Formats: sequence, structure tokens, C-alpha cells
Amino acid sequence: MLVAVLLLLLAVTGVGHTLLVITRSEFLVSRARWDVLTRRFAAQTGLDLTFRGMTGIDSLPRGEWVSMGSAAVPPRARYEARAVRLSREVLLIHSEGWLVAEPGRDRQVGLYWAMDPVVRFAAAGGVLESGGPVQMEAGSMVDPSLIHETPAPWPEAFCERFGSDVDTLFVHGISPQGALHEDPRAELGMEVISGAAKRRLPSLGLLGHDALLARADVQVSGTISPDPIDRFGRCAVSSPTNWGAPLDASDPCVAYKPVVKSEGSLIVNGGQGQGVLLIAGDAIFRSAARYYGLLVVAGDLEITEESEIYGLVRVRGRVSLRGRSRIIGSACAVLSALDAAKRFRELAPIPESAWPDSH
Repeated sequence: MLVAVLLLLLAVTGVGHTLLVITRSEFLVSRARWDVLTRRFAAQTGLDLTFRGMTGIDSLPRGEWVSMGSAAVPPRARYEARAVRLSREVLLIHSEGWLVAEPGRDRQVGLYWAMDPVVRFAAAGGVLESGGPVQMEAGSMVDPSLIHETPAPWPEAFCERFGSDVDTLFVHGISPQGALHEDPRAELGMEVISGAAKRRLPSLGLLGHDALLARADVQVSGTISPDPIDRFGRCAVSSPTNWGAPLDASDPCVAYKPVVKSEGSLIVNGGQGQGVLLIAGDAIFRSAARYYGLLVVAGDLEITEESEIYGLVRVRGRVSLRGRSRIIGSACAVLSALDAAKRFRELAPIPESAWPDSH
């Protein structure tokens, strides 16, 4: 009987020891997994904080790693991040996370895109890019001959900073017209709008329809006659009818170049404006309207009654130029407008599905 009791106690002890070993093993495995997750979280934190803390990439040299700092991630982790500018528009951020006083590191990387005005201008296939046919009456024209020139009302100083880029990119000039081309990655991770009910704006690099509209400064609709507005000698930037003063270098609004959007069709009935104009429907310019900068239209475009666009025009639909109207290529008008569009230049994550090694 005593032997049986001892054997039972021995068996129970064995089982208990086995359970203890299993429990300890599971604890160690769980702790190891927790450590891995903590390191990964620290690395991801470094990636996210670096991305959100950057206002642009213009100040970074190309092809050189730059330290973006290190910080603690409570309760017992740290991260260290660095970045390299791969091109004028693409940035790679690399972040490492680790546990203090313990071995092992986890790494996270991210690719980001930021619009560069020069690259976007260089991508143009013509002063006018259209996805549909172009009809041009006698007396109307698309003129690329002044692409290097400073627009007549502007001081030379407005365009000097862009001169070297334009001279390098367009030694032989630029064509009057070209087919509309787009980066297919522009709609990745975004709502893709299609069909006859609502047409998409042509993309600007990786900025597609939704991203472009979300970054506008001013919203308008219907029929509008834009003109500069100043109050007590200061430009009234809060007015939706104020699109700057491209025709008067002494006006307080001469440097104001807003991003204006219309989520439907728009008629510009005379007046003047400058900057970036996004029209998510059809567009009509009439009554000698003047616009300087980048015009992007999701539908059809009609320019008539001696109206003029200086810069670049991108249209998804048909284009009609009538009544001695003109589209005049101007590098300075476009580059200065895109340079002023600060929200266009914010970093945007490039989805992993669009990375070169993911295909």
C-alpha cells in the first residue's frame, strides 16, 4: 500500500513538473513574442513619427542617408530612424526598434512620394494634353513658343528661380499638344470614380481625383468672374472669387496663387486668376477670361471669346478653342503655381503593392 502511495506521489510530481516546464516554456515563448511585437511597434512608431513630422523632402540630399533621430518608446523600447531621398519625388524611410539593454532589432521601411513641380512639368506631353479630340477654329491656337518666357505682366524675378530647370528640360521646346497620360498608381488605395455620372480628374503624379480635390484651398461652382480683392491694402484670400492678380504686378494679390476646385461644371465668365484650377466636370472660359497656371478638367473644355490660358492644360474629354482664344505655354506660370500649392507637396505613402519588387 505504501509503495502504491509513493508511486502515485511520484506520478503526480512528474505531472506537476511537466506542467511547470510547459507553463514556463509557454511563458518564455509568449514573452519572446511580446518582445518581438514591442520591437516591431517601436520601429513602426519611428516610421510613423518621421513621416508625419516631415513637411517635404526638398532639403534632403539625393542618395545620402540622413539621420532622422532616435527616441524612447515607453515603457522599455527605443527607435532610430533615417531617410534617403531616392529621387526628386521619392523618399525611403528606414526605422529600427529595439528593447533597451536587450539584443535583437526589428526593422520597418516605407516609401513615400512628394510632388515636385519641376518633375510634374517635365512629364507634360504638350502645352495641351487631352483624352479626347481637339477642335480649333481659325484665329485660335495652342502656342508653345513662349514656354521659356516670363509672362508679360510679371517681373523677371518671379521666374528667375525656375530658369535653370526649364532651360535644362526644354532645350528644344515643348509640343503644342499631346495625349493625356497618367500614372496608374494615382488611384491606389483611393476611391476610384468612374462611369458617366462622375468623371475623374486627370492625375498629377500620384495625386488622383480624390487627393487633388481634398488638397484645394477654395471651392467654387456655377458661373464665376474671378478678380483680385484687397482690403486695406492686403489681399483678401478668404474670398472664393479672388484667384490672385496675374495682370497687375503692383496688386497686393500678385503672389496669391490658390488651388481652386469645382466639384461640378464651371463657367469662368471673364476676369483673371492664377494658381491651380481643378474642375471635376465640364469647363467654359469666355468673355476674355485670363488664367495663369495649371488647368485640370475632368470633362470637356471650351475656350472662347478671346479667352487665354497661360501655362499647361490637362483635359480628360474634348477640347474646343473658338473666338480667337489661345492656350499659351508658360513654364513659369505652371512651376510657380505648383510651388505655391504647399498641400500638393505633402508626403504621401506609396502602397506596398506599387513597390517595384512587389510585382
